[in-house]
Amino acid sequence: MSKLRAIIDHRCPRCRKGKLYTHSMFHWKYDQMNKKFACCNLNYEIEPGFFIGAMYVSYVFIVAELVNAGILAFMIFGEEEQWAIIATTISPVILLFTFNYRYARTLLLHILSPIKYDESAGRNC
Repeated sequence: MSKLRAIIDHRCPRCRKGKLYTHSMFHWKYDQMNKKFACCNLNYEIEPGFFIGAMYVSYVFIVAELVNAGILAFMIFGEEEQWAIIATTISPVILLFTFNYRYARTLLLHILSPIKYDESAGRNC
């Protein structure tokens, strides 16, 4: 499995086979991650507070969503409909909060963590 596919599917950064999250993105327990994966025995939280860095990745997502939605809203409504512009600008951020949360953590694990891909780690699965 490629690194991009592992990121899109929320897979383990070491073996790229196990799922990072216990539930679907649309489940009310969307934020629960597996503590360890059975195949490679990887502990995802490298150090206490490691995932606090995901706030910065999520911030980038939110800014991009706000800018794009704001420009689109301004083009659709013009200057007259201020409340429509505000509602249209904020709506994508509210609707995509689970996406932002999960992909921020996944990207942090795959790109900024010291965990490297090990093809032999997932042979038990």
